[in-house]
Amino acid sequence: MISIHGDLRYIHRVPRLIAGGILTALLATALGPARGHAQGASGSIPTAPNLKVAFIGDSGNGEDFRRILGLIKSEGAVMVMHQGDFDYVQDPNGFFATIDSILGPDFPYFASVGNHDNDRWNEGCSNLNGCYTAFLKNRMARIGAVPDDPNLNDEMYAVTYRGLKMVFVGQEGTSYGDGIYAPYLQDQLATDDHIWRICSWHKNQNAMQVGDKDDAMGWRVYETCKDLGAIIATAHEHSYHRTKTLTSIQNQIVDASCSSPDNLCVGSGSPGRSFVFVSGLGGESIRSQQRCLPATFPYGCNGEWAKIYTSDQGATFGALFITFNIDGDPRKAQGYFKNINGEIIDTFVIRADAFSSLTAARRPSAALLLSQAKLHRDRHSHQDWVALRGSFVAPPYSMNPPRDGVTLSLTNADRRIVEIKVPAGDGWTTTRPGREWLFKRKKDGTQGDPIIYAKLGITFNAKTRRFDMSMKANERELSPPVLGPITALLRIGNREFRNTQAWRSTGKRKKLVTP
Repeated sequence: MISIHGDLRYIHRVPRLIAGGILTALLATALGPARGHAQGASGSIPTAPNLKVAFIGDSGNGEDFRRILGLIKSEGAVMVMHQGDFDYVQDPNGFFATIDSILGPDFPYFASVGNHDNDRWNEGCSNLNGCYTAFLKNRMARIGAVPDDPNLNDEMYAVTYRGLKMVFVGQEGTSYGDGIYAPYLQDQLATDDHIWRICSWHKNQNAMQVGDKDDAMGWRVYETCKDLGAIIATAHEHSYHRTKTLTSIQNQIVDASCSSPDNLCVGSGSPGRSFVFVSGLGGESIRSQQRCLPATFPYGCNGEWAKIYTSDQGATFGALFITFNIDGDPRKAQGYFKNINGEIIDTFVIRADAFSSLTAARRPSAALLLSQAKLHRDRHSHQDWVALRGSFVAPPYSMNPPRDGVTLSLTNADRRIVEIKVPAGDGWTTTRPGREWLFKRKKDGTQGDPIIYAKLGITFNAKTRRFDMSMKANERELSPPVLGPITALLRIGNREFRNTQAWRSTGKRKKLVTP
């Protein structure tokens, strides 16, 4: 049985298709922005030439932070992206006064909320020293940068400045990361037309930092941004470290075709590829390396780290700089980390994959995002069932059953597990055209058609601006799945939605579930 229900608060992304063991899973996917503008084919709008951006986090508001700001100014950066934890004393007025005194009141300064900023983040926070969002919004207004939504209190906003697309999300934990932030990132980036895109947030998953931080974001935010070709900027752990190009962030799989530690690739796909960095040496403190030892290259774990700079490597405070659109090539960028002593610690080149309009049209319009899925095999009845949870977006927030029906296939590394066709024609009911449709077929069991029972429902949720989907199905005589990555491919008309992820077994291998 498959049931998909989106988070009612702000689910903006598309469920990633699940594949699972034997049976069908349902799906859901998203397409365009839920609270913003619709965008065009991927990857055609460049940034301004030689656009240098500084990335910092965990800054405090002391002398070391002032030295960081002085470094940013002397390096010629034209904007800052701050990945949270500002002054640690919740004094927005004092924090931005420091920035204004060194960089100027109109210097472009964008930020994600950190856990130490949370209590004074919301506009109207009743703090005598102001609220962080008010300062950020006023600054954006002065430089002509318009966020997708004027309300930043939900800790999510997107803005484009000088051709750089930036999407910021909050730090409320893994359930928010999987159920709220990931859908929002999907909606903002799935059909975005900018070559260079940044996903920015404060906290980490344990495997995406080398200190002692626990899982605090969920994997879907990482995988969503990676599959959509966005660079992932984080902080929280007070050190600097950067991965190689990854095709799976959750499993720390290095891209075999772009494996150099100093040459990185980003690009959309299924899977896409990108890299993650932690730039948390903004001035507050410096921590040690506790994971992926040894402390010298090549590091441990899965070989995913290109550079680690902590107290074990003698780190001092500094900033990461990335210059986009260099050497006359809008798809080329260069990055380096420089400390306040003038030492360059890390250098690398990034290239953004180019997609033709035809390639972009053939790629899945959005990936599937599933919050939960279960697949159960009953060896006595030879019937199997799958349970899913999720939802999807499809602009312009309207969809009807396609003439050729809906198809879902599940495939592992060796073979196809099952393909289920929910046909068009009889069995479909449309309650609200474009907003609500239902397919229901009870016991059928005709030869050549393994479906015994199937029920698929899709309903537009005006509050979340997503389609909530539910599907129930029983199957029999399906190929047993092999544990490991399973790909689910959903076809709705000419749209394809895909997800690849590993499943694990429970109950003496009688049930497969997503991690």
